[in-house]
Amino acid sequence: MIDLRRFALGVGVIALGLWSLVSQAAAPPSYIPDGPNVPAITLNEGPSGAAGLAPLPVPPPKGWDQQSIWNMQVVGFQDNQGRASSDDGWIENQNGRYIAYMADSPGKALNPLTGKIEDNGTSLIDVTDVAHPRFLSHIPAPSGSGATHLAVCGGNTLPHAEKNHWYLLRHDGMTNQEIWDVTDPVAPKRLTVIIGGLNMTHHDWWECDTGIAYTVSQTPTDGWQESGSAQHMYIYDLSDPAKPVFIRQFGLVGQQPDAPVKTAQSCTNAPGPSCYEGVTNPPGGIHQIYSAGVNKNRVYLAYGVDFDGVLQILDRQKLLDGCKVPTASPQCATRPTQADLLYPQISYIATNPNQGGHTAVPIFGVPIPEEQQNYLDGKPQRWDLLGVTSEETTNDCLKQAWKNPFLLDITDERTPWPIAVLDVGQFPGDFCAKGSRFGVHELNRQIYAPFYGRLVIVAMFNAGLQVWDIRDPYNPRRVAYFIQAPNKNTHESCGPYRGNPHYCRKAIFSDLGEVDDRGYIYNFDRAGSGLTILKLTGAAAQVVTGEKHDQR
Repeated sequence: MIDLRRFALGVGVIALGLWSLVSQAAAPPSYIPDGPNVPAITLNEGPSGAAGLAPLPVPPPKGWDQQSIWNMQVVGFQDNQGRASSDDGWIENQNGRYIAYMADSPGKALNPLTGKIEDNGTSLIDVTDVAHPRFLSHIPAPSGSGATHLAVCGGNTLPHAEKNHWYLLRHDGMTNQEIWDVTDPVAPKRLTVIIGGLNMTHHDWWECDTGIAYTVSQTPTDGWQESGSAQHMYIYDLSDPAKPVFIRQFGLVGQQPDAPVKTAQSCTNAPGPSCYEGVTNPPGGIHQIYSAGVNKNRVYLAYGVDFDGVLQILDRQKLLDGCKVPTASPQCATRPTQADLLYPQISYIATNPNQGGHTAVPIFGVPIPEEQQNYLDGKPQRWDLLGVTSEETTNDCLKQAWKNPFLLDITDERTPWPIAVLDVGQFPGDFCAKGSRFGVHELNRQIYAPFYGRLVIVAMFNAGLQVWDIRDPYNPRRVAYFIQAPNKNTHESCGPYRGNPHYCRKAIFSDLGEVDDRGYIYNFDRAGSGLTILKLTGAAAQVVTGEKHDQR
């Protein structure tokens, strides 16, 4: 995918102006999910580094129908045929050609490339020249329910795949999980269906260096029991994408087949053979997965989406091998017992009932600036963090509690603990009156050394992309934002607001802010407003380049 990752690991933080295109073929990739490593985060500047930096004066956004931008610059735009994006997007360097993969929400649109009205699915856009993105192809989802989540791996990284090929893992609505060969992004070809006959799907995660794929799936007959939807994890070996090998199913204690859901008690109060983890048995099952790969040997799971959430840390190897150990039950792979599910668990933390588990993204080895002069074993202190989000799921601000991302300290992973909230308020901006949803959704998940451990990009629905400086994770500060203006393709959203049950506006809906190795940030809009490509400027760029005096 990118040997810049390996280069950055050796030299530390790189100035934005020096980032360059590098071919996948030049050197093997290194960072998660392409390899087992994470970037080494450089120490903050000076004896106290970024500690105690004053919050920046955040300019108020403009009106709901105008673009608002601060410490960022728009460098490119593609309308995505007016299709609404969804939870996932991925930017892949395919031998020096950058392809943006957009997972689309349910709906239909005209594809001028084929002259046909097509069910929304997956859009492939060439973003090599960011000033002139080019729509290459669209893979419809015949189910009519979109293809809302995806992952991409290269054949030069997958252990048993065809070299110089690229592969897309996605689901067609809630019906199946499938692999496409996207080596020629103008003409994708479906390679195989991993599993069909599903009635629930969600986020997938694919370790490209091992081929292990963690898919969120559910069949009508597999027996998993959750309040609401029953999605859990099906794990496969996709090291040869043409020949999927099933490994096991997995989910949260209390949601396994045969668990007495209605009579079960909290494991905290009754740690017997029939208990659940959380304030209640979390509704919705697994929402998102993040594997930290072979070296870190951890998998992070978020359950519950928008309320009654649980965030869980697993031993990756025990998860993969748990059905092979002598203590495993005979049907561990498909109908695991409570003991089977507890075997790989390291810890979990339950959210308060007003928050859920949508996203959990680990950030390893963050230098805590207040502690740089305090040494442990001869080395400055570095802590591990978990960036987590709930999800705002309604247009009505009065119906849900405030939803903002927050940071957990997982340095001692047995006891995760929240340390900071990345707060974006309703005012200024009057976001509750803007239309669409206001609240958090997603964090960027692709790893590139100049951003890693310094910035997180948060998608806040109608509040756009919000960029946070986390070099001092106990005192994060907002350093940039981009709030797109509605355009001709923006869908109207309606919902109750201040006594008006049919309050409607064409409001933007930033679903995800993802990054690439060149330093560009991609805003995926779920209201059909297109793909906007941005770069950092001002104080936000200074955080990346390592300059100390951030004033604007």
